[in-house]
Amino acid sequence: MKTIASILAAAIACAMPALAAGDASPFVCTGQVGFVCGGVPQRFVLLVATHDGRYSFSHSYWIEEPGAHSFRSGDIVHIAGKVVPPTGKIRDEKPGENAYVATNVQTIAHGSFPAPAPSDAGEINTGRITGKYVCVSGVVSSVVHDEMNAQWNWFVLRTRKGNVYVAASNLEQPYAKLLAATDAKVEVRGLLHKQNTWRRFIGPYLIASGEECVRVVGEPPSAETRHELSKDDFAADFRAIQLGKVDFTHRVKVSGTLVASGRDMCFLEASDGALLKVVPLAGSLMPEPGTHVVASGFASLDFGGLRLGDTVLEPSGGTAQLRPHPAPTKISDLYRMARNPDINSTDSLRRIATVEGSVANSTENIQAGKVIRIEQQGLSMSVDASSVPESRLADIRKGCILRVTGVCNAEFETDPSGTSFPRFTGFTIVPTPDDGVVVSIQAPWWTTGRLVAVIVSLLGLLIVFFSLTLVLKALSDRRGHQLYEEKVAHVRTEAKVEERTRLAIELHDAISQTLTGVALQIDSADLLNNGENKPLGKFLDTARWMLGSCRRELQDCLWDLRSRTFDEKDMTEAVNRAIAPNTGGAKMTVRFNVPRRLLSESAAHSILRMVRELVVNAVRHGGATRIWIAGECSEGHIAFSVRDNGCGFDMAAAPGPRDGHFGLQGIRERVRAAKGRVEIESAPGKGSKITVTMPEGE
Repeated sequence: MKTIASILAAAIACAMPALAAGDASPFVCTGQVGFVCGGVPQRFVLLVATHDGRYSFSHSYWIEEPGAHSFRSGDIVHIAGKVVPPTGKIRDEKPGENAYVATNVQTIAHGSFPAPAPSDAGEINTGRITGKYVCVSGVVSSVVHDEMNAQWNWFVLRTRKGNVYVAASNLEQPYAKLLAATDAKVEVRGLLHKQNTWRRFIGPYLIASGEECVRVVGEPPSAETRHELSKDDFAADFRAIQLGKVDFTHRVKVSGTLVASGRDMCFLEASDGALLKVVPLAGSLMPEPGTHVVASGFASLDFGGLRLGDTVLEPSGGTAQLRPHPAPTKISDLYRMARNPDINSTDSLRRIATVEGSVANSTENIQAGKVIRIEQQGLSMSVDASSVPESRLADIRKGCILRVTGVCNAEFETDPSGTSFPRFTGFTIVPTPDDGVVVSIQAPWWTTGRLVAVIVSLLGLLIVFFSLTLVLKALSDRRGHQLYEEKVAHVRTEAKVEERTRLAIELHDAISQTLTGVALQIDSADLLNNGENKPLGKFLDTARWMLGSCRRELQDCLWDLRSRTFDEKDMTEAVNRAIAPNTGGAKMTVRFNVPRRLLSESAAHSILRMVRELVVNAVRHGGATRIWIAGECSEGHIAFSVRDNGCGFDMAAAPGPRDGHFGLQGIRERVRAAKGRVEIESAPGKGSKITVTMPEGE
């Protein structure tokens, strides 16, 4: 059986050619698993040998179906898969690099990692050994979940030469396990990596990997054995602290009175009078301000002096000693001291002070953000109101004079470890309990802002009034024009009706009586013939039929002249009125969706005459009992059709003008004059459908 070393050597030899072909698809390789992450898809990384005989990590590999393969760090695996172009959908995928997706993973054996090279924070933070497998010892602090990938945890490894940031897979180093190791001395093994893409933190950090990659080598000190800060530990120089005397990698403790608490920090006044900024451990309970406590936390420096992070606060039962309220301090004096700090004192950057100022933000803004902005002589500062009761916040109005007593802390944009040139941004004051926030003078009701608001409102009302006046005048003028036009149109309509009535009477008296006389003459001639001359009788019958058709046409014309059909504003109603005398009991369905405004009077007259002619033909000659009339307007054309369920007719044998039938011929001539077309669909026994299409303008 092959040894682990020989298997690993062969695996690395096989893996290198495949990994070099970054654009190969598919791929096959063998290697040792460096670390495994959770998530979908699941990610793992292989170790490969470098030219100097050490080991580093190769590409990241993703498994599309997590849980289908069971392996852990140190396993030697054989992988088959495919190389896909970057999609941006895979977590931790590097821009512009191909993704290696494993479709089959087989575990060959399990081997131990190579011995790591010992290192320290000073060497690691230079970044010169990035990519090496190293071992570092230190104390665990600040354990947090990764803010972008829940499958990773981060913690700070505190050493005498500085801090090391460590990332660990949650599968192999659960969050609870790391949290339990807080303040313990551990040995961490892993690959040194440098983030240079999308992370906020850009710099070297350690990826914990291998068996027992985070091993506890020293238990945390007990509460009794922790070093207690004394006055000697607070250096006179606010930029330095006597860290050499004590091992400050572990938690230290300090006793004192909790004087003020804010959103994510509180301030402790030690027994010797020193003022410390304390950041409580996430999720821990914070005692009420004014309580004597013992604070155990990790010591570090900021621009204001000593700071305790990840601190556990426990009431001690001692006697709290609160300072009397100091005399009011001008904001301008605080700014002057912050910009020209006393190198022998931190009092210029962090001190208990009383400040008066005018509230600059509204009550709604204060209650939403728990921050009050106060101004004095053109300068402003923030008040952390997270511990102020809601009832007291409700009394604070914009413009009132507020007296605030609390810890005045200078804020900076930069971190003291990253630059020697701090950038001061302003002060935040964290009020003391009880009377830390007091309204000295209520805001006056009649303010400049309200006066401006009243003036603007009055101007707005005047503008609205004049605007409404102009709008009403315009509406009145428009309505007057409409009434005038309607009156003129009514007068014109009445004049047309009177004129048409006069013409109808004259036609009836003149032509109608003449046609009646002609009809009597034809009947008399037919009686005298008495059937003896058959051709003559046939001609007389034709003349009689044509005369009857002429009389009916004249009657329709007289009806049109007397009717108000052509004055209808709706074409559907106009069609219904035009065909009403000629339906002969047939059921009509009319849907004429053509706006009347698109048709001139002559066009409307022609359409109604054609529709009526087609209806008369359908009833008289086709014997129809059901007729459908439809019309529409689209793409610059007007189209209408008349369809019936009558007997239909044969187009080839249909009677024409020679037989005295002028209906269809008259329709064709009207449509031809309008540059349109007529389509006839009919067959004996199947009814008929006549469709007419004309341009709008014609």
